[in-house]
Amino acid sequence: MGKRKVTYQSKEKTKVTMVLTGRIFLQYVDDEIALEAQKGDLLVYANNEALHTTKLGEYDSTGFTGYFKVDVSDGKVWQPLIINDVFKHNENHFAKTERPIDTYNICFEILRGLEGRVLNRTYREHYELAED
Repeated sequence: MGKRKVTYQSKEKTKVTMVLTGRIFLQYVDDEIALEAQKGDLLVYANNEALHTTKLGEYDSTGFTGYFKVDVSDGKVWQPLIINDVFKHNENHFAKTERPIDTYNICFEILRGLEGRVLNRTYREHYELAED
């Protein structure tokens, strides 16, 4: 009699959730406070090269385009938040004539409104808003 082939059975992943605290930090402005982040806190940062190099953290400047991304603290490290459901009308994008800080203020109000909402962990440690 031949050997029976052993097949791999993947284990079901446990569902990981977290609740948003309502605490929001802006990169380069709130860096020291963000070091004390707790599970469910948010970190907003610009996806724009100028704000990370020549105009490091100069959110009052104009002349470049970009958008804000958001990470959520899992209590240990920052994990990406899928923002498609958060900024449905691209409120997180800014144009050359707009100051990024003004766009951040709009994002801040939207994110503050999510306090108490539940996030689900998805693929590759990303988080997304759970259905209401």
